[in-house]
Amino acid sequence: MDWKQLLREFGIENNHYWHGTRVRKVKVNRQERLWDICLLSPRPVPGEELRRVEAALANRVNPLQGVRVQLELMYPEDGIKEILEHRKDDLSSYLFSPPNERWAGLVEWRPERNSVNLVIGDRSQWEEFLETGACSRLAHWFWDEYRLNILVKSTCPGDTVAAVTRPRVVPELRGLEGDLLRAAPPRRKRTGQRRKEKAIDNQLKGLPIPVGEVEEGMRQAVVEGVVINLDKRVLKEGRQLITLYVTDYSDTLTCKYFCEPDEEDAIKVGDWLRVQGVVRFDEFEKETVLFINAWQKTVAPERRDGAAEKRVELHAHTVMSAMDGVVKVKELVERVAAWGHPAVAITDHGVVQAFPEAYEAARKKGVKLIYGLEGYLVDELKQRHAYHIIVLARNQEGLQNLYRLVSISHLDNFYRTPRIQRQDIARHREGLILGTACEAGELITAYLEGRSDDELQRIASFYDFLEIQPLGNNEFLVRDGRVSSREDLKKMNAYIVELGEKLRLPVVATGDVHFLDPHHEVYRKILQANKGYEDAEAQAPLYLRTTEEMLAEFAYLGPDKAFEVVVENPRRIAAEIETLKPVPDGNYFPTIEGAEEEITRLAWENAHRIYGNPLPELVDKRLRRELDAIINNNFSVLYLIAHKLVRKSNEDGYLVGSRGSVGSSLVAFLTGITEVNPLVPHYRCPRCCYTRFVEDGSVGCGVDLPELTCPRCGTSLTRDGFDIPFETFLGFEGDKVPDIDLNFSGEYQARAHQYVEEVFGREHVFRAGTINTLAEASAIGMVRNYAEKNQMRLRKGEVLRLAAGIAGVKKTSGQHPGGLIVVPRQNDIHEFTPLNYPANKIESGVVTTHFDYHSISERLVKLDILGHDDPTMIKVLEDMTACRAVEIPLNEPQTMRLFSGVEPLGVSPEELHSQVGTYGVPEFGTRFVRQMLEVTRPRTFAELVRI
Repeated sequence: MDWKQLLREFGIENNHYWHGTRVRKVKVNRQERLWDICLLSPRPVPGEELRRVEAALANRVNPLQGVRVQLELMYPEDGIKEILEHRKDDLSSYLFSPPNERWAGLVEWRPERNSVNLVIGDRSQWEEFLETGACSRLAHWFWDEYRLNILVKSTCPGDTVAAVTRPRVVPELRGLEGDLLRAAPPRRKRTGQRRKEKAIDNQLKGLPIPVGEVEEGMRQAVVEGVVINLDKRVLKEGRQLITLYVTDYSDTLTCKYFCEPDEEDAIKVGDWLRVQGVVRFDEFEKETVLFINAWQKTVAPERRDGAAEKRVELHAHTVMSAMDGVVKVKELVERVAAWGHPAVAITDHGVVQAFPEAYEAARKKGVKLIYGLEGYLVDELKQRHAYHIIVLARNQEGLQNLYRLVSISHLDNFYRTPRIQRQDIARHREGLILGTACEAGELITAYLEGRSDDELQRIASFYDFLEIQPLGNNEFLVRDGRVSSREDLKKMNAYIVELGEKLRLPVVATGDVHFLDPHHEVYRKILQANKGYEDAEAQAPLYLRTTEEMLAEFAYLGPDKAFEVVVENPRRIAAEIETLKPVPDGNYFPTIEGAEEEITRLAWENAHRIYGNPLPELVDKRLRRELDAIINNNFSVLYLIAHKLVRKSNEDGYLVGSRGSVGSSLVAFLTGITEVNPLVPHYRCPRCCYTRFVEDGSVGCGVDLPELTCPRCGTSLTRDGFDIPFETFLGFEGDKVPDIDLNFSGEYQARAHQYVEEVFGREHVFRAGTINTLAEASAIGMVRNYAEKNQMRLRKGEVLRLAAGIAGVKKTSGQHPGGLIVVPRQNDIHEFTPLNYPANKIESGVVTTHFDYHSISERLVKLDILGHDDPTMIKVLEDMTACRAVEIPLNEPQTMRLFSGVEPLGVSPEELHSQVGTYGVPEFGTRFVRQMLEVTRPRTFAELVRI
């Protein structure tokens, strides 16, 4: 429950202390008519404010005698550190007043997680200090001043004993079962009534503690968090052991409990739980585990936007901002939709690769997506320093211009970053909206350099809107000494607001979002620490803010002006922008003059050559159906280019292997694209075209039919047919875009690519782009490296949680090993995608699509022209033996025996270290497949196909 909203309902005045505060628990004492309220706050709140709210609530709720409010901090260590920094003098005066003033210079204050450690170096002085009662008085001070239940202790370096004001010593648990399975409670007889949740209110006594404070030996630890992973294990007698990873975002704890089979689905991933149990070391997990004896589901403490009129974020980064943004695209759109924001802009660093996924997510959620980027602006290419700039697409023309700018920045102007020249913006500015971006933008940089008002007005006039951001975003300027205080940051933002008024330019408040929630900042810490950033731990609060949070950030501008920059101006800009699609609907296939006639001619000529004229009814019917689907859906050009590629490779002496669903097309077989005949198993005579089809299912493929001679002319019959339905290729309606994968010799692949460029034009053929992201294994490695650098010991569940937070972040771009995207001559590639070099390697000379090819392969033609060793080896063997591979029968007896033994090789299984002789057969030489062959001992070609 939102605390501010609760106060508002009771008519109690709010102030900035309560932004982001949630109600954790309310306990009602009916006899004494008291409310005990536990709040979860992102910041310390002064005691006088808490007492004011307590009194106001008690006065408004009759017949309430009193209200007691206790505060818990979302980030305890940061909160305690803030209190000690800002009130050190007050504390020293309180604790070390005469006659104890001498201790002020001897005590070292160490804020720790939800505790304060008073360290004194000398043991005798330390023992004397303990007698002053300072620890107890400091604990009371935290409660009186901030209602914080802080553990205060005093230690002496090298001493194992600490004086603690809030004893939490738990007696060592002895006699606990060492074996996990023996620790399971005995199985109880079923009464026929399904057990309820193990959660009973009076079982879960006490407030939950942060997961990070859970220690071995606690008997009744209570924690609260979300289930991020779950594993089930069946024990003896059918009982289940459920292992949960529960996190409150301070840490992640492994929890286990035992249940009956019909209770295994009571808890699911994503549930927010409060659990209670014993904490002990688990030999199986090799870490401390909480064994649950009671649990209950609770409401997740979600952030909500309760404003009547919602803001729009115009500056948000996603995981496509390489190794910098950690916002998952789908999660960003879902959050914006849940908060009721009408739109959101995606502005990744120099790229637009999030657009296709974002479009699909926004379409489903009814959110207006604004397409943009944060670019790198330069006046001249020799300029070393680039300014940040926000570029948004207003309409379809603007979207194409945005794509052109991305291509120019990656292909022509790339130097460390994809830079955009000002003259390029001027050339392609139609349909674009420009913003001044963050402190790295041109305007704020000039302001910090002390440029004149006239100069700042000239700079600002280039843009369509001016940006200001929360003070925390730019607080590093204070640390770096570029400004003297937060007040200077307020003055800077106020100046930009005034500048906007002078120039009649809208000023908008943006968040420069890099992570979704405050506790997600650790993900970006991990990324930056692994990149070598020295200040990775000093993260700016670049999270997505609610309308209320943003209004609070700019309250110093006055309520009217804050509402204008936070709500009115961003919504006005969003309203000016049209609803766009990053990739247009429909199919855009290239054309080759006469393709339909050529494919039709080839198919009928070869069909008559093989099966005679007139054709058998089965062949005629199948051929007509396929040709109708191919021609009516404009697929004939795909068949023709594949035919031309295979024919040219064969003419140059290299076989081509067809791969994938192309083998189900009779037209592909008849035009020479594939050697796989998809008809039912059958005999055909190569001399007189006699045919006999075997449709009773007695054989899986024609190769396995027994030998026969033609009853007409006595010629040995060809056995053919692999019985593959055409629907597997083009779908049930025949309108699925064909997937033609061709395996060329690695030596020939480059020539095949060149041939495609010759046919369609080099400016219309591009390599299929890919996006390389952090895999789970790499993410786990980065988390462990981060923990090692910071001397942290992370639980297994916490490693997995943090790794999941950075998995999927873009590392770089890449290319499909053989995929080519072909654009029709009448279309511009920028109608569909920008372009770039793979991994920004200009020296590669290869230009790829900026979008991952999956995003556009349903709109444009993708040809898979792959390079493999097999066709090369076959050519070498043909040259050595003067034997053509295509003339070797697929059912050649000696060859078939290799799949069930080694006798044809003339060696023993012991000599070969294998029971079968397929080491040199592609796909059949691996240990895994050879073991399958040893078990199945296949005798037919159909069995090989199934294996």
